[in-house]
Amino acid sequence: MVDIAPKIQALLLLPPGAIIVLALLGFLIQIRWLLVGSLIVALSLTALLILSLPLTGHQLMQGIETRFPPLRLTTAADAGPPPGAIVILGGGRYTDAAEYGEGDSVNRWTLERLRYGAYLHRLTGLPILVSGGAPYGEQVAEAALMQTALTRDFQMEARWVEDKSANTYENAKYSKALLAEAGIRRVYLVTHAAHMPRAVWIFENLGVDTIPAPMGFTTLNKEDRETLGYFPSAYGLQLSSSALRERLGLLWYKHKYGKVEPAAETLPAPAR
Repeated sequence: MVDIAPKIQALLLLPPGAIIVLALLGFLIQIRWLLVGSLIVALSLTALLILSLPLTGHQLMQGIETRFPPLRLTTAADAGPPPGAIVILGGGRYTDAAEYGEGDSVNRWTLERLRYGAYLHRLTGLPILVSGGAPYGEQVAEAALMQTALTRDFQMEARWVEDKSANTYENAKYSKALLAEAGIRRVYLVTHAAHMPRAVWIFENLGVDTIPAPMGFTTLNKEDRETLGYFPSAYGLQLSSSALRERLGLLWYKHKYGKVEPAAETLPAPAR
Protein backbone atom coordinates (compact mmCIF):
# COMPACT_ATOMS: atom_id res chain seq x y z
CA MET A 1 0.00 0.00 0.00
CA VAL A 2 1.23 3.47 -0.80
CA ASP A 3 2.13 5.88 2.01
CA ILE A 4 -0.40 8.71 1.62
CA ALA A 5 1.35 11.10 4.03
CA PRO A 6 3.74 12.53 1.37
CA LYS A 7 0.76 13.21 -0.91
CA ILE A 8 -1.00 15.16 1.85
CA GLN A 9 2.20 17.11 2.54
CA ALA A 10 2.50 17.94 -1.16
CA LEU A 11 -1.07 19.25 -1.23
CA LEU A 12 -0.18 21.65 1.57
CA LEU A 13 3.10 22.75 -0.07
CA LEU A 14 1.71 23.35 -3.57
CA PRO A 15 -0.96 25.73 -4.87
CA PRO A 16 -3.74 26.19 -4.08
CA GLY A 17 -3.14 24.52 -0.70
CA ALA A 18 -0.01 26.50 0.16
CA ILE A 19 -1.69 29.79 -0.79
CA ILE A 20 -4.75 29.01 1.32
CA VAL A 21 -2.56 28.15 4.32
CA LEU A 22 -0.59 31.38 3.83
CA ALA A 23 -3.78 33.45 3.58
CA LEU A 24 -5.20 31.87 6.75
CA LEU A 25 -1.93 32.63 8.50
CA GLY A 26 -2.26 36.24 7.37
CA PHE A 27 -5.78 36.49 8.77
CA LEU A 28 -4.58 35.13 12.12
CA ILE A 29 -1.67 37.56 12.24
CA GLN A 30 -4.07 40.41 11.50
CA ILE A 31 -5.61 39.86 14.92
CA ARG A 32 -2.46 41.23 16.54
CA TRP A 33 -0.43 42.86 13.76
CA LEU A 34 -2.85 44.34 11.26
CA LEU A 35 -0.27 45.65 8.75
CA VAL A 36 1.82 42.47 8.62
CA GLY A 37 -1.23 40.26 8.38
CA SER A 38 -2.76 42.39 5.62
CA LEU A 39 0.50 42.22 3.69
CA ILE A 40 0.59 38.43 3.90
CA VAL A 41 -3.02 38.20 2.69
CA ALA A 42 -2.25 40.57 -0.20
CA LEU A 43 0.82 38.53 -1.17
CA SER A 44 -1.26 35.34 -1.07
CA LEU A 45 -3.89 36.78 -3.40
CA THR A 46 -1.19 38.10 -5.73
CA ALA A 47 0.47 34.67 -5.86
CA LEU A 48 -2.88 33.03 -6.56
CA LEU A 49 -3.55 35.50 -9.37
CA ILE A 50 -0.15 35.01 -11.02
CA LEU A 51 -0.18 31.22 -10.73
CA SER A 52 -3.72 31.07 -12.15
CA LEU A 53 -2.69 32.69 -15.43
CA PRO A 54 -2.43 30.14 -18.27
CA LEU A 55 0.66 31.96 -19.54
CA THR A 56 2.35 31.49 -16.17
CA GLY A 57 1.42 27.82 -16.04
CA HIS A 58 2.66 27.31 -19.58
CA GLN A 59 6.03 28.90 -18.80
CA LEU A 60 6.44 26.80 -15.67
CA MET A 61 5.59 23.63 -17.58
CA GLN A 62 7.99 24.48 -20.37
CA GLY A 63 10.77 24.84 -17.82
CA ILE A 64 10.48 21.15 -16.95
CA GLU A 65 9.12 19.69 -20.21
CA THR A 66 11.98 21.00 -22.35
CA ARG A 67 14.58 18.99 -20.41
CA PHE A 68 13.82 16.09 -22.75
CA PRO A 69 12.76 17.02 -26.29
CA PRO A 70 10.41 14.91 -28.43
CA LEU A 71 11.93 11.62 -29.53
CA ARG A 72 13.65 11.40 -32.89
CA LEU A 73 14.12 7.73 -33.68
CA THR A 74 17.08 8.25 -36.02
CA THR A 75 18.94 10.29 -33.41
CA ALA A 76 18.17 7.78 -30.67
CA ALA A 77 19.42 4.91 -32.83
CA ASP A 78 22.73 6.68 -33.44
CA ALA A 79 23.32 7.42 -29.75
CA GLY A 80 24.04 3.88 -28.55
CA PRO A 81 22.95 0.24 -28.61
CA PRO A 82 19.38 -0.36 -29.74
CA PRO A 83 16.67 -0.59 -27.08
CA GLY A 84 14.90 -3.88 -26.50
CA ALA A 85 11.50 -2.74 -25.27
CA ILE A 86 9.04 0.11 -24.81
CA VAL A 87 8.14 0.81 -21.17
CA ILE A 88 4.86 2.70 -20.64
CA LEU A 89 4.23 4.10 -17.17
CA GLY A 90 0.69 4.25 -15.84
CA GLY A 91 -0.79 7.68 -15.17
CA GLY A 92 -3.83 6.78 -13.10
CA ARG A 93 -7.16 5.04 -13.35
CA TYR A 94 -10.71 6.06 -14.23
CA THR A 95 -12.68 4.60 -11.33
CA ASP A 96 -16.08 3.05 -12.05
CA ALA A 97 -16.05 3.75 -15.78
CA ALA A 98 -19.77 3.12 -16.16
CA GLU A 99 -19.88 3.69 -19.92
CA TYR A 100 -17.65 0.65 -20.47
CA GLY A 101 -19.64 -1.52 -18.09
CA GLU A 102 -16.58 -3.18 -16.64
CA GLY A 103 -15.56 -1.38 -13.44
CA ASP A 104 -12.38 0.66 -13.59
CA SER A 105 -10.57 1.71 -16.75
CA VAL A 106 -7.52 3.84 -17.55
CA ASN A 107 -7.82 7.60 -17.17
CA ARG A 108 -7.06 10.06 -19.95
CA TRP A 109 -3.42 10.53 -18.94
CA THR A 110 -2.75 6.79 -19.06
CA LEU A 111 -4.65 6.52 -22.35
CA GLU A 112 -2.48 9.26 -23.86
CA ARG A 113 0.64 7.34 -22.83
CA LEU A 114 -0.72 4.11 -24.28
CA ARG A 115 -1.53 5.87 -27.52
CA TYR A 116 2.04 7.09 -27.93
CA GLY A 117 3.46 3.74 -26.81
CA ALA A 118 1.33 2.00 -29.46
CA TYR A 119 2.61 4.49 -32.04
CA LEU A 120 6.22 3.66 -31.11
CA HIS A 121 5.47 -0.06 -31.24
CA ARG A 122 4.18 0.24 -34.78
CA LEU A 123 7.28 2.19 -35.80
CA THR A 124 9.85 -0.05 -34.10
CA GLY A 125 8.21 -3.44 -33.63
CA LEU A 126 9.58 -3.57 -30.07
CA PRO A 127 7.62 -5.37 -27.33
CA ILE A 128 5.76 -3.35 -24.73
CA LEU A 129 5.94 -3.38 -20.95
CA VAL A 130 3.12 -1.66 -19.04
CA SER A 131 3.73 -0.66 -15.43
CA GLY A 132 1.27 0.24 -12.67
CA GLY A 133 -0.06 -1.46 -9.56
CA ALA A 134 -2.94 -1.08 -7.14
CA PRO A 135 -1.46 1.24 -4.49
CA TYR A 136 -4.73 1.83 -2.66
CA GLY A 137 -5.85 -1.79 -2.60
CA GLU A 138 -7.93 -1.71 -5.78
CA GLN A 139 -9.11 -5.06 -7.08
CA VAL A 140 -7.47 -4.68 -10.50
CA ALA A 141 -3.95 -3.34 -11.00
CA GLU A 142 -3.49 -0.37 -13.30
CA ALA A 143 -1.20 -2.39 -15.58
CA ALA A 144 -4.00 -4.89 -16.16
CA LEU A 145 -6.30 -2.03 -17.12
CA MET A 146 -3.60 -0.79 -19.48
CA GLN A 147 -3.35 -4.22 -21.08
CA THR A 148 -7.12 -4.26 -21.59
CA ALA A 149 -7.04 -0.81 -23.21
CA LEU A 150 -4.15 -1.78 -25.48
CA THR A 151 -6.06 -4.83 -26.70
CA ARG A 152 -9.45 -3.13 -27.06
CA ASP A 153 -8.40 0.26 -28.40
CA PHE A 154 -5.12 -0.41 -30.24
CA GLN A 155 -5.33 -4.11 -31.15
CA MET A 156 -2.02 -5.02 -29.55
CA GLU A 157 -0.81 -6.63 -26.33
CA ALA A 158 1.94 -5.91 -23.86
CA ARG A 159 4.50 -8.68 -23.46
CA TRP A 160 5.10 -7.76 -19.81
CA VAL A 161 2.54 -6.57 -17.24
CA GLU A 162 4.24 -5.08 -14.17
CA ASP A 163 1.40 -4.89 -11.66
CA LYS A 164 3.12 -4.47 -8.28
CA SER A 165 4.33 -0.86 -8.31
CA ALA A 166 2.84 1.94 -6.24
CA ASN A 167 4.99 4.86 -7.45
CA THR A 168 7.60 5.80 -10.05
CA TYR A 169 10.43 4.31 -8.00
CA GLU A 170 8.70 0.95 -7.94
CA ASN A 171 7.82 1.31 -11.64
CA ALA A 172 11.55 1.32 -12.29
CA LYS A 173 12.47 -1.34 -9.73
CA TYR A 174 9.98 -3.98 -10.82
CA SER A 175 10.20 -3.18 -14.54
CA LYS A 176 13.95 -3.70 -14.35
CA ALA A 177 13.43 -7.16 -12.86
CA LEU A 178 11.08 -8.21 -15.66
CA LEU A 179 13.35 -6.80 -18.36
CA ALA A 180 16.45 -8.41 -16.88
CA GLU A 181 14.88 -11.85 -17.29
CA ALA A 182 14.71 -11.13 -21.03
CA GLY A 183 18.24 -9.73 -21.11
CA ILE A 184 17.03 -6.21 -21.89
CA ARG A 185 19.06 -3.32 -20.48
CA ARG A 186 17.96 -0.39 -22.64
CA VAL A 187 14.41 0.82 -23.27
CA TYR A 188 12.27 3.57 -24.69
CA LEU A 189 10.56 5.16 -21.69
CA VAL A 190 7.09 6.61 -22.31
CA THR A 191 5.48 9.07 -19.93
CA HIS A 192 4.27 12.68 -19.97
CA ALA A 193 6.93 15.27 -20.69
CA ALA A 194 6.51 16.93 -17.29
CA HIS A 195 6.96 13.59 -15.49
CA MET A 196 9.92 12.50 -17.63
CA PRO A 197 12.77 14.12 -15.60
CA ARG A 198 11.73 12.25 -12.45
CA ALA A 199 11.10 9.00 -14.33
CA VAL A 200 14.44 9.09 -16.20
CA TRP A 201 16.32 9.96 -13.02
CA ILE A 202 14.98 6.99 -11.08
CA PHE A 203 15.25 4.48 -13.96
CA GLU A 204 18.85 5.49 -14.62
CA ASN A 205 19.60 5.50 -10.89
CA LEU A 206 18.41 1.89 -10.69
CA GLY A 207 20.51 0.83 -13.65
CA VAL A 208 18.03 0.89 -16.55
CA ASP A 209 19.46 2.63 -19.62
CA THR A 210 16.64 4.79 -20.97
CA ILE A 211 15.86 6.64 -24.16
CA PRO A 212 13.26 9.24 -23.11
CA ALA A 213 10.12 9.18 -25.25
CA PRO A 214 8.13 12.07 -23.75
CA MET A 215 4.63 12.94 -24.86
CA GLY A 216 1.77 15.20 -23.81
CA PHE A 217 3.66 18.48 -24.08
CA THR A 218 1.77 21.54 -22.82
CA THR A 219 0.62 23.91 -25.54
CA LEU A 220 -1.64 26.95 -25.59
CA ASN A 221 -4.25 27.59 -28.23
CA LYS A 222 -4.53 30.90 -30.07
CA GLU A 223 -7.09 32.30 -27.62
CA ASP A 224 -4.88 31.59 -24.61
CA ARG A 225 -1.74 32.94 -26.27
CA GLU A 226 -3.32 36.22 -27.32
CA THR A 227 -6.16 37.00 -24.89
CA LEU A 228 -7.41 34.48 -22.33
CA GLY A 229 -3.91 33.61 -21.16
CA TYR A 230 -3.83 36.93 -19.29
CA PHE A 231 -6.92 36.08 -17.22
CA PRO A 232 -6.84 33.73 -14.21
CA SER A 233 -8.48 30.35 -14.68
CA ALA A 234 -8.65 26.90 -13.12
CA TYR A 235 -6.68 25.58 -16.10
CA GLY A 236 -3.85 28.03 -15.46
CA LEU A 237 -3.69 27.06 -11.79
CA GLN A 238 -3.69 23.38 -12.74
CA LEU A 239 -0.69 23.89 -15.03
CA SER A 240 1.23 25.84 -12.40
CA SER A 241 0.46 23.30 -9.70
CA SER A 242 1.48 20.36 -11.92
CA ALA A 243 4.77 22.01 -12.86
CA LEU A 244 5.64 22.81 -9.25
CA ARG A 245 4.59 19.33 -8.12
CA GLU A 246 6.97 17.68 -10.56
CA ARG A 247 9.83 19.89 -9.42
CA LEU A 248 9.05 19.05 -5.80
CA GLY A 249 8.72 15.36 -6.68
CA LEU A 250 12.14 15.28 -8.35
CA LEU A 251 13.76 16.97 -5.35
CA TRP A 252 12.07 14.49 -3.02
CA TYR A 253 13.22 11.51 -5.10
CA LYS A 254 16.80 12.74 -5.13
CA HIS A 255 16.65 13.17 -1.36
CA LYS A 256 15.01 9.79 -0.68
CA TYR A 257 16.57 7.58 -3.34
CA GLY A 258 19.79 9.39 -4.21
CA LYS A 259 21.98 6.86 -2.44
CA VAL A 260 20.04 3.66 -3.09
CA GLU A 261 21.84 0.72 -4.58
CA PRO A 262 20.58 -0.70 -7.89
CA ALA A 263 17.54 -2.83 -7.17
CA ALA A 264 17.97 -6.59 -7.04
CA GLU A 265 16.53 -8.21 -10.12
CA THR A 266 13.75 -10.04 -8.33
CA LEU A 267 10.03 -9.57 -8.24
CA PRO A 268 7.95 -9.31 -5.05
CA ALA A 269 6.21 -12.47 -3.96
CA PRO A 270 2.78 -12.85 -5.56
CA ALA A 271 -0.23 -11.94 -3.44
CA ARG A 272 -2.08 -14.85 -1.85
